[in-house]
Amino acid sequence: MASYIKPSRLAQNWKVYVFTKTRNSGNPLAIVRVPTHVRPQLTEKQKLDIAIEFTFSETIFLHTPQDGIADYDIFTPRAHVSFAGHPTIGLACYISQHAEWAGIKKLRTLAGIVDFEYDSGLGVAEVKIPHDVRIHEKRLAHPLPGKSMNPVQEDTVPIVSIVKGMAFNLVPLASLEALGSVSKGLIPYSKIFAAEYLDKGSGYDVGLHGTFYYVDLGLDSDDANGKRRLLRTRSIGSVEDPGTGSASSALCCYLALQEGKGRGKGPFEFHLVQGVEMGRRCDIFVRVLKREGGRGIEGVWLSGAAVEVMETVVTV
Repeated sequence: MASYIKPSRLAQNWKVYVFTKTRNSGNPLAIVRVPTHVRPQLTEKQKLDIAIEFTFSETIFLHTPQDGIADYDIFTPRAHVSFAGHPTIGLACYISQHAEWAGIKKLRTLAGIVDFEYDSGLGVAEVKIPHDVRIHEKRLAHPLPGKSMNPVQEDTVPIVSIVKGMAFNLVPLASLEALGSVSKGLIPYSKIFAAEYLDKGSGYDVGLHGTFYYVDLGLDSDDANGKRRLLRTRSIGSVEDPGTGSASSALCCYLALQEGKGRGKGPFEFHLVQGVEMGRRCDIFVRVLKREGGRGIEGVWLSGAAVEVMETVVTV
């Protein structure tokens, strides 16, 4: 005889728009709050089913804090992933805007501990990425050859992981017209979790492998210090994502390592504008600090705003 489990109600603020202060813009996020007594019985399959139901690029499951740290699980409609930037920014803003979570300044997901700060005046959260950057040996062919499309005139593009489980093809384009012309990633939809091109046996040969297109627009005119770099971007994995913090962090780390020679440790600052082609503009900010001697990444900070728009209840 099959056992009966009484349905449990999960309080959930299910629509938070991230990397924006404007409703119906940015990247939507579902935050499912999991009570302590429900956590042991909520299975991975149930979490995936809930993520599929919402159809957002990510849904997170926020557990009751223990020892001042809030654990959270990140699910796409296809898999449990180790890290993602837009859910982490959305969660940091959500926690900071609710008095019941006062005192929580650390989050924890599969990739590790995430420290964060929140500026209530600006409505912006900054998180320190638990980075583990790797530039993979293999490179994929640039999809748009020719100087008018490819500003660096290289036949191939790098594959960079920001953490184990999140890798991206970083594709430079020469113009906004070229950026607007792309319609798919370099990895077929059926293979974005196959790790076919990631370094075998490295520990990085797992998880999501997406494609991140970018155009360098020079210095950001909105930066009072005149040092921040402005990039326009698009991210395509299984579908196009309006705002991708992990891909943005991977790109900025790569640019700091490859093009930041002669500037010491930095910091290197970037403003990435994504989602314009989808009508869901996201403003993403990344700050990168290199190690002494310029080899490797010492720290990566991702920042952005989020606005909460709806609260409802899920029953499982």
